Amino acid sequence: MKLTLNETAAKFNVSPTEIDAYVQNGLVPSRTVGTIVADFDETDMYWVDMVHCFIENGSSIDDVKQLIKHCKI
Repeated sequence: MKLTLNETAAKFNVSPTEIDAYVQNGLVPSRTVGTIVADFDETDMYWVDMVHCFIENGSSIDDVKQLIKHCKI
């Protein structure tokens, strides 16, 4: 199942701008930075969920970028 940017934002109770910022900052490795954000699939949702959890618990964007470097993608 794929969700639009707005549907994805609603699922995580954030603005579409915040989800777009995750993508543009390279925090959703399944997405290409600089592209127009279209539908999100299950892999994208996994990354958005993980990033959102870290951000909600006080991690900075830079912290999350460092964590993602250690993930096997």
